[in-house]
Amino acid sequence: MDFGFYLPTKLICFEGCVRESKDLIAKIGKKPLIVTGKRSARACGALDDVLSVTEGGVIFDGVRQNPASASCFEAAKIARENGCDFVIGIGGGSPLDAAKASAVLAADPDLDEAGLYAGGWKRDPLPVVCVGTTAGTGSEVTAVAVITDSQGRKRSVKGDRIFPALSLGDWRYTRGLDAHFTASTAVDALAHCVESYLNRTANGFSESLAALGIKRLAGPLSRLAGGGIPDGLDRRDLYEASLLGGMAISVTGTAMCHAMGYFLSEDHGISHGFACGLYLETFIELTEKAAPDAVKAMLADSGIAKEELFEILRALLKNENVTVGAEEAASLSERWTDNKSIKKSLFTLSAGEADGIVKKLFVR
Repeated sequence: MDFGFYLPTKLICFEGCVRESKDLIAKIGKKPLIVTGKRSARACGALDDVLSVTEGGVIFDGVRQNPASASCFEAAKIARENGCDFVIGIGGGSPLDAAKASAVLAADPDLDEAGLYAGGWKRDPLPVVCVGTTAGTGSEVTAVAVITDSQGRKRSVKGDRIFPALSLGDWRYTRGLDAHFTASTAVDALAHCVESYLNRTANGFSESLAALGIKRLAGPLSRLAGGGIPDGLDRRDLYEASLLGGMAISVTGTAMCHAMGYFLSEDHGISHGFACGLYLETFIELTEKAAPDAVKAMLADSGIAKEELFEILRALLKNENVTVGAEEAASLSERWTDNKSIKKSLFTLSAGEADGIVKKLFVR
């Protein structure tokens, strides 16, 4: 098996791992900026657990869904004013991504928004600790943060220097998530796995991670599709599958579904996971036409039939109704032109063909 893999993140996953990691956290820094949202980290107990093993931390709880660059600049300013020497992100993808971006900005007060997205930063970001509380993002194990820029567009902050120094995973923090949110984040994890496996930059190791992730997701997703709420075992499978998907995309990045899903979150209020999921069936079908052996291998390695997977997706997405006007659809072409993520797909897709997909799926 040919592969390359780089993951400089110390990843620890077991029940109660945060409260047992005081010494590990202390080795990273003395005073943390704690980046989180208003409610979820408190509700699930993760914030209390972090506070129990840190001293003198400063809390920034101004992160919202699809975190804005402005909030990252604000968090970075607070970190500098209070002498914070590392950042702890607590939450789902939004707080974890905001923590990474804030760590970059906190280290360099002269860095502007363009410089944040350009990478190649002159100063090393502050070290980051991630505590995940949802099962979908995979941000605990990636060197990417997706941040909404000042123009309202989602953009990626990338660089090996924002790999978390430490990530602590306790699946129990996800127990209070409702069925709809759980399903959306799980579909995001599924999209990570599928887009990574069916990717021009995939290798044997990333394919193995992605296939195992799909296999772990299949049962819980099927029960969610049937209206069930995950039990403890499903919650653990979902969280660990999310990490597998994150490790897979740390090698490959994402492909068409993420690239084409962003506008649905930005302009139509569709949750990120479902926005990606709405393209998954089309993505797999296009890949099957161009590279049938790759799809066959993915399904075989994952132990799931294509129609079974499609049925699960259709059931999960049945209420995600999106209507895009013809004028808006026509205005999207520039997003697809020379899009690096779309080019990672195993098929070629012109901007005009991408427009056709949007029209077929969403223009009524």
